[in-house]
Amino acid sequence: MQSADPKDKPTYKQFREKWLEEHIDAELPPLGKGIQFAVKLVSQWLDVTTDDDDFVICDGSGDGGIDIAYLQRADSSSEEKGTETTEGDTWYIVQSKYGTSFTGRDTILQEGHKILRTLEGSSQNLSDVSRQLLEKLNQFRQQASDADRIVLVFATVNPITQQDRRELENIKILGRERITPKFDVEDISLQTIWEALDEIEQHKLSVPLQGQFVEQYSGLLVGTVPLTQLFEFLDSYRKKTGNLDQIYERNVRKFLGNRRKINKGIAKTLNENPEKFGLYNNGITIVVSRYEKDSGDVAIYNVNDPYIVNGCQTTKTIWEVLDGKLNAGGTGSDESTESWKESVRRGGVVTKIVTSGEAELRNITRFTNSQNSVREQDFIALHSGFQDWAAAMEEDYKIFLEIQRGGTESRKAWEKQHPEVEPFDDYVNAFDLVKVYGAGWLGVPGLAYSKNPPFLPGGPVYEKMASRKSTEPAFGARDLYAAYKIKCAADKIGFGRNANPPSRRQSRFLFYHVIMRTLHNVILPTADVDQPSAHPSALTDAVIKLGAAEAKTQFDMLCNSAVGMIDQYLTSGNNNSAYKEKSFTEIHNGDLNGFLKSEYLGKKSHSPLLVQLLEIHKVSFGSIPMPMYEGNPTPREFIAQVLL
Repeated sequence: MQSADPKDKPTYKQFREKWLEEHIDAELPPLGKGIQFAVKLVSQWLDVTTDDDDFVICDGSGDGGIDIAYLQRADSSSEEKGTETTEGDTWYIVQSKYGTSFTGRDTILQEGHKILRTLEGSSQNLSDVSRQLLEKLNQFRQQASDADRIVLVFATVNPITQQDRRELENIKILGRERITPKFDVEDISLQTIWEALDEIEQHKLSVPLQGQFVEQYSGLLVGTVPLTQLFEFLDSYRKKTGNLDQIYERNVRKFLGNRRKINKGIAKTLNENPEKFGLYNNGITIVVSRYEKDSGDVAIYNVNDPYIVNGCQTTKTIWEVLDGKLNAGGTGSDESTESWKESVRRGGVVTKIVTSGEAELRNITRFTNSQNSVREQDFIALHSGFQDWAAAMEEDYKIFLEIQRGGTESRKAWEKQHPEVEPFDDYVNAFDLVKVYGAGWLGVPGLAYSKNPPFLPGGPVYEKMASRKSTEPAFGARDLYAAYKIKCAADKIGFGRNANPPSRRQSRFLFYHVIMRTLHNVILPTADVDQPSAHPSALTDAVIKLGAAEAKTQFDMLCNSAVGMIDQYLTSGNNNSAYKEKSFTEIHNGDLNGFLKSEYLGKKSHSPLLVQLLEIHKVSFGSIPMPMYEGNPTPREFIAQVLL
């Protein structure tokens, strides 16, 4: 699929109008619109779904100024062998202002102080949701490590002004004094999302960087940047864009929610021996569209559209440590701090500045990170398999397969500018479909619910998905399309955090598992439901046949059968109930969320009652005739007619 032409980029105003038109229901009252705006903007910014258990919506009476809270948990898989790399947990506390509810500087001050009072426990008459959230935050603060943070996020339709950002900085200082030293602030808007659309050329951004460089050849500078000057460069970028993390996005994904990694070794050097930093660190690589040396006596280079493609850990740690000490406030002086500042001024970072086009940028991004703990998830858009599948999904099914974060928004904006181009029938995230396939076809619903790395290239589930016997067709767009049909069925039924009945709130991946086990029973009625033996490609063919319009009755019957089993399994008091599973009480201490996230969910060793329920259903599905259909077929026979 071809990328949108840079010259066709919609203006921010056009993007904003389209976004609001698509995501805000015009019939809702102002409060309802505000909630819709906050949920959609924050979920896009952090790249999460509202189904996530850690996504809390507080907006309403008694919210204490908190509209949304989200706990971004550390990813234990990011630890690299032989290093002391840790990634902390981060609570994002969001105050959103939609439409006329934002009135400028006083609004930021008032709402900021209101949230600080809530976090301190001074607010009265909190709602049940906000009170429960506050209890979690208090517990978080008590057991937080140096890597854990609380971030106050101010979300608006349009960007706030520089004066507003200065007020946010004042709120940050107060938050570090009154709440936790690891308190931070961010501001986001629709422009944050718009600027992160990589397929479309952004406006030119020029940021000054002071350092001693030698031009190795045209387009490559190699040299050293003082620590304080690198901090000023990052600070300048953050002030100009409103989002420091945007500097790490280029060409790997459309948009990345804030993830802060703090390397203990780097932080220790910065705190204890900053003057030796350049001796211990491998350096960073910055890719730019162009650079130009300033005409003054000081060696300052103006770099356009900078992206740090190697050195995320290094630069983020530098930012964290120096921001905490240089921007802490206070008009007095401290001898130890002054001594540290003097050492910092002598420290530097080895830096490469490279001008690059899009094609070469891919190689630079990958190769400069080949020895770092960058997850393959960051390179999914560069993976040839996903690129081929995206092209095939477009050609064969008219479905836009999103392989870069924010790609759907970018494509829709481009389509609006080109009404002569036929739009896609639907838009779906590639990684979501890989997880559907893993939960359904490969029988790992708990793993799909709880983890990402096994489903990425190089992970065991992904490798099993992509590796097939020579007698079977290779995994491809047809399999993803079948997973798409199952996902659409779950979406239509209404699985998710607000589902009713409650049994469907945490059981989306269990649904994928159960419906495909049921389909196994149709294809191979004698197979063991715990260890089915139908070929994955046979299941794919069956789903596509059942997903056709003429097989709607049979497909609905299959879906309803799976839903009925899940409702039965997740209802307390039933004979074959999850609440009676031995592992539910003895291993997971009655925590349903933990139980459903177990990698052994669906296996006899972990959930024998679920396997037994599937066996019982298998018998009834293949033996009870249905008089309402000609020939009185059983449900299995009725569905099998379509497959034959």
